[in-house]
Amino acid sequence: MSTGIDGYMEFLVERDGEADALNRRLSNREEYFADIESNPVRSTRRIDQDVFNANLRRRRPEPGLSPEMLFLLATAKLNQAERFGVNLGEAYGINSGKDRPLERVYIELEEHYHTKLLAYVLDIFGLQFQVSPPPFVMRQFVKLSVFTPERLGVAAVGAGEMAGCVMFDQLRRVGIQLFADEPAVAARIDSLYREILTDEIGHVGYCAATCTSAERAIMRRLYPYLGRLFARQTPEISQLVDREQLHALLDRPFDVEALSAGLPHRTFLAAHP
Repeated sequence: MSTGIDGYMEFLVERDGEADALNRRLSNREEYFADIESNPVRSTRRIDQDVFNANLRRRRPEPGLSPEMLFLLATAKLNQAERFGVNLGEAYGINSGKDRPLERVYIELEEHYHTKLLAYVLDIFGLQFQVSPPPFVMRQFVKLSVFTPERLGVAAVGAGEMAGCVMFDQLRRVGIQLFADEPAVAARIDSLYREILTDEIGHVGYCAATCTSAERAIMRRLYPYLGRLFARQTPEISQLVDREQLHALLDRPFDVEALSAGLPHRTFLAAHP
């Protein structure tokens, strides 16, 4: 397989199959979701939809919520940010024009599928996702990512992808631990989050490959700050993950090998940040 962006494009075609931008479909991803739907997994835990809805609208969760509820709220709030970015990009045709590189179309479609993957996590517990905008600061970061000219914003977008990898991986680990007594539930959470993580690692590499060496240095510099920002803007994460350990992780160099360890799919990094 080739290296760099050419190699990444080959990887995307192999992993995702044919891209249908008009109908927002990737052929191989449709096969994955068909398997999910034909083999539903349901938790025996009872999660109160009304409590979930009320806290989804809150900036900070009410005191006394269970770790399971905090995990599901964190999942839903990450979905809010993903949906907000995807919908903005689609509304303005950011990555869908005929002049856009094909890999950008694939990346946008992968982000579209991430919203479905996160919604399926909630579906395990019978929860209906309520569409609402993410917090103000997250909205501004997403807008910056979508509307800033590529050459000005690519380093910030790349740093955000790096931070997103860590957040998704941390929640994946938390979910596995919380539902270890329900092996099928833990395995389904693991599978859904790993699909996202595999994509996000590729997005990091793509951003790094489009950056100059100076811009990659900015990516590395911004990464821990954006990771802390994401955790503050999703306070449920701060209650689920040890703050000092998370900060120590963010202060270390971005570790693709650790993030990729145990993933069922091969990952591809077009360039290291």
